[in-house]
Amino acid sequence: MSGLTKAATAALIVGLTCFGFVEKAAAIGQEEEEGEVGEVPLYYLQLQDFTAAQEEEEALRPKILEYTVRPGDCLYTIATQFGTNVDTLVCLNNMINPSLIHPGECIEILTVVGCVHDVKEGETIAAIADAYGVDETVIFQANEISPTSILSRGERIIVPGGVSSHDSRRLTFQWPLQGTLTSGYGWRNGKFHYGIDLAAAYGTAFYAAAGGQVTWAGYRGSYGIMIEVDHGDGYRTRYGHAHKVAVSVGQWVKPGQKLGYVGLTGNTTGPHLHFEIHAGGKKVNPLQFLD
Repeated sequence: MSGLTKAATAALIVGLTCFGFVEKAAAIGQEEEEGEVGEVPLYYLQLQDFTAAQEEEEALRPKILEYTVRPGDCLYTIATQFGTNVDTLVCLNNMINPSLIHPGECIEILTVVGCVHDVKEGETIAAIADAYGVDETVIFQANEISPTSILSRGERIIVPGGVSSHDSRRLTFQWPLQGTLTSGYGWRNGKFHYGIDLAAAYGTAFYAAAGGQVTWAGYRGSYGIMIEVDHGDGYRTRYGHAHKVAVSVGQWVKPGQKLGYVGLTGNTTGPHLHFEIHAGGKKVNPLQFLD
């Protein structure tokens, strides 16, 4: 509800309340004389209609909600329940495998078909509307903002009916930690290096590059202490040379959830994280997937 609407509502309620007190007193006197209850006052019916209209408007306004997945849920049933569609949920939650949701997992819901845009520095509503192929008015109404509003970096804007391009929704992973890239994917000292190395201080926490299920958490040959996460659709990530782990086999993790700590285990000459991405059973260059 906008500030102007709230003020008008408050003024109306106060005015009707005061007026209603006087009229109610008169009605009570009349009822005592006649011995019967009179009709419902017109102002009361008007107030009811006004309140109902405001509640309906609020209910129809798009919202971003958090939802905990229940046993038996799938994206289709969740989308139907909240008046949206599967594509909207997949895009909003950056899902790699739409079928890979499990009870207890918390996902975001947009209660309308469309997109949620994270504002970048200097962006305008006009630019956002153009990027998603919608009219600016739709964005103004959905977010209760005016054409003169200045957007803040990181602000979340609901774009009803917005469509992301296929390229913008390609499979991506986030960086497992902010370290120094010391070795890339490819030939190194006569051997092929099937991942990237990120140097960081001993004990630095590293995180899941995407959501999934932990399939390994322990010592594994030259990897040393390693964590492997299955993301579905043939995608897995491996995190090697850890000092210790923070998850267990079978555990479901969210994107960005802590997996373990940088160490010196296995075949390594200094503290760093060895990171791999497997696609369809093959080791691929992580730099092509990291966002």
